[in-house]
Amino acid sequence: MPSSSPRQNLTQDFGLGKISINYSRPLIKGRTVFSENSILAPFGKLWRFGADAATQINFTDDVEIEGQKVQAGTYLVFAIPQETKWKIILNTDIAAGLRGYDPAKNILEVEVPVQNTNTFSETFTIQLHSFGYETCILEVIWANVSVSIKIGTHIVARLKESFDEQMQGEKKPYFQAAIFNLMLAGDLAKALEYIDIALAEVPGAYYMHFVKANIEKLSGNSEAAKKTAEQCFEAAVAAGSNDYQRLAKDFISRN
Repeated sequence: MPSSSPRQNLTQDFGLGKISINYSRPLIKGRTVFSENSILAPFGKLWRFGADAATQINFTDDVEIEGQKVQAGTYLVFAIPQETKWKIILNTDIAAGLRGYDPAKNILEVEVPVQNTNTFSETFTIQLHSFGYETCILEVIWANVSVSIKIGTHIVARLKESFDEQMQGEKKPYFQAAIFNLMLAGDLAKALEYIDIALAEVPGAYYMHFVKANIEKLSGNSEAAKKTAEQCFEAAVAAGSNDYQRLAKDFISRN
């Protein structure tokens, strides 16, 4: 028979790793929830963060949850709901479940505020959103309640170390290093240095011209950026890239 609380597996790339969540999605079906002595998830009581088997979360890389470090691994997720805040708990004993819960095996306990919503959600939902390179939000939505949990990671320093090491090798990833310095490290001077070397090696690389134009624009050199975008357009025409012809024309029209 199909479960009354369907199981869902959610997997999301994040930073240099992945976040996977395995949980059941109960429906309210007219029952009370999130109140004193409610049938579902009563205030002040340990809750399995879903239904049936306790919710599991896996991180393939180290993260921070609400600023607290969590090592890569698989954990059970529990919560203790209250009217204005929830306590979120990660526990290492993934075989125990709710009945075998041992607080001595908690590796994380954080409190997060409750937000009341105008939209009623019948089905318990966990979603990941608001992604940055090193941040995202895990949001829980059920009934008229929403709870958001901040997840972070630290990849910029690790990537910088990796690129610094590769730059000592025989084959240097100039283009990739330019993208890193543009998008993550914020070092526009180094990004421009690397993209110029990359273009010297492959002059017809229209996509590299487009990256260079963006670097120049962010550096405050609009005149140079427009000229580089024109070179991007010419290279894209020669290569038959309609997408980059459109991107270059749009860039030129806005500068």
